[in-house]
Amino acid sequence: MGDQPQALVMQRMLRYQRNLASMGNRRYEATARLPVDLPAADDQPEPEPLPTMEQLNITVNHPEWPAKILGLYILLADDSEEGFESDADWTPELFEWQQEASNVLFFTFIHPDTMEIPRSYQKLAATRGTGLPGSIPADTVIMFAIGGYAYSIKPNPWHWLVTKEAAEAMAVKVAEWPEKYGCDGIDLDLEEGAGAKKEAGPNMIHFIRKLRELKPDLIISQPVYGYPQVQAETDVINASWDPEGTSANLANSLGLMVYEGTQALNYVKNYANGAGQWSGFPITASAPKNVILLGAKG
Repeated sequence: MGDQPQALVMQRMLRYQRNLASMGNRRYEATARLPVDLPAADDQPEPEPLPTMEQLNITVNHPEWPAKILGLYILLADDSEEGFESDADWTPELFEWQQEASNVLFFTFIHPDTMEIPRSYQKLAATRGTGLPGSIPADTVIMFAIGGYAYSIKPNPWHWLVTKEAAEAMAVKVAEWPEKYGCDGIDLDLEEGAGAKKEAGPNMIHFIRKLRELKPDLIISQPVYGYPQVQAETDVINASWDPEGTSANLANSLGLMVYEGTQALNYVKNYANGAGQWSGFPITASAPKNVILLGAKG
């Protein structure tokens, strides 16, 4: 991608971003691309790893989770898109409207098989507060999204959600991301497929608890459908808040993956008053309304 003009590269990325219908839910893209395998090795030499912020002796300043949020998805890595794979060496820049319109950026997507940070994530995160063209403003929160719809269909299961031991070992790795790569939190986009595995939800909770032990201030967001239908997502929500809305200090927020106009408003009750729905309703928690992020699309 290095031979293409930066404007052309970003226009192409923006086109795909507009098609993104959810926080990693690619079912509603114009063209579905499933399943996703890790890219095959070729004859090209692998680029040298980028130095981490720790290696550069850069201290990362982490903005607080805003009281009011306007977030944007920034589609940076997709192993089904040639030139934008996890190890693709290109340099993303934000448009001016992206810099000014939001206070939280969700970088998508980290492949759950490798759990390695894409080079594009690293490059864009490193611009925060530099004032360079296309850089991230100093007070903008950076969230690293893991998985997504395609990466929940394959790989299935996610190998680090098979046992408690594997989940906690992965938490140790992820706890290093904020200081190494400049993120402020993670978005747990475990959806249909891997999210339906019986062990996925309980082990995701073990993963979160271990993260809280190692990195208490890490922001953790759990995306959900308007109607709860992915068992692992439901498990995380029910473990994060009780029926009275008291936090268990697991997830910080949940994001409604409903993107047609203002229809997300119709589903707030499923999570803000899950305990008050009909008997047998999947959600037993009642999350405070101020932790619920609403999806929207113009």
